Amino acid sequence: MNTVTTTLCAFFLGTGLAISFERLSDRERRSFQIPLVSNKTRWLRGTLIVLATAVIFGSFQWASLGQGCLKTPEVQPSANGQYWQLAYHLTLMGLLILSTAIDFDCYVIPDSITLPGTLIGVFGAALIGEAQICHLWVDWATAIPQLRGPYIPAWYDKYRFLHGFAWSTAGLITGAGLTWLARQISSRVLGQEAMGSGDVTLMAMIGSYLGWQGVTLVFLIAPLTGIIFGVLIRMVSGKTYLPYGPWLSIAAVIVLFTWGRLWEQTRMIFSDWISVAMLGAVGGLGFVVLLFLVQLYKSIPTRNL
Repeated sequence: MNTVTTTLCAFFLGTGLAISFERLSDRERRSFQIPLVSNKTRWLRGTLIVLATAVIFGSFQWASLGQGCLKTPEVQPSANGQYWQLAYHLTLMGLLILSTAIDFDCYVIPDSITLPGTLIGVFGAALIGEAQICHLWVDWATAIPQLRGPYIPAWYDKYRFLHGFAWSTAGLITGAGLTWLARQISSRVLGQEAMGSGDVTLMAMIGSYLGWQGVTLVFLIAPLTGIIFGVLIRMVSGKTYLPYGPWLSIAAVIVLFTWGRLWEQTRMIFSDWISVAMLGAVGGLGFVVLLFLVQLYKSIPTRNL
C-alpha cells in the first residue's frame, strides 16, 4: 500500500465519512430539535472531514509502515499482516473521526457507529489473526537479558483466531467497564454524570481495536487531552459544556501513533496484576481530579465573539 494509494483511499473514505456525518447529524438534530445548518456550513464541515481523514491516514501509514510505531518485541506480524494491521487500525480512525464530528455537533455518539464498529473490531481481530498490537498477556517476570525473553503462551500463535478474539473481547470489556465506572464516580462526585452512555460504547469500540492494555492507556491519557484542548476551546468559543468523547478519540489516536514507545515503558506494569490494579487506582484518582477541575471550568474567562 503506497502513499498514493493511501491518499486516494483516504480521500474517498473521507468523502463517505462527510456524507455519513451530515446524514447522521441531521437525524440527531431533528431528534433533539436542534436547528439544521446551512449549505455553506455543510460544505465547510465536509471539506474539513475529508482533509482530516487524508492527513491522519497518510501520517499513520508513514508512522506504521515507515517508522514501525506499532512494532513491539513480542508482536511481529508478517509482511502481509502489517498491511492488514494497518487497514484494521485505519478503520478505527475513520470511525473515530465520524463519532468525534457527531459528538461535537450534537453532543451524542450514535450506536449506529459504535456497535457495528465494535463488531468489526472483534471479528476483524479474530479473522486477521495478526491485527493485535500486543498479546492478551505476556509475563515479563521470566525474561532474562540476553538469555531468554518473556513468557508467551504457545497457543497464541497456534490458535490465532481464538487469540485475536480473546484479545479484542478483553479490550471491549475493559474499555466499557472503565468508562461505566467513571460514570458512576462522576455521578457521586458532581451529582451528575460527566460521561454519557455513548462514551461507554465508544470506549468498548476503541478497546476492541487496541486491547485491554491499549484502552487502559487511552483512559489515562484522555483527561490530559480534555484539559488542554478543553480550556483552549472554552477561552475561544465560550462554550460551557464540551463532550468527553472527542478526548477519548484523540487519546486513542495518540496511543496508536506512539504505541511502541508506550509499550516499552509500561509492559512490565501490564505483566503483573498488582501493578495493573495500582495503575487503575492512579487512573481513577486522576479522573476524580479532572472532575473537580470541571467545577472550575465554567469560571474560566471567555472572549466574546
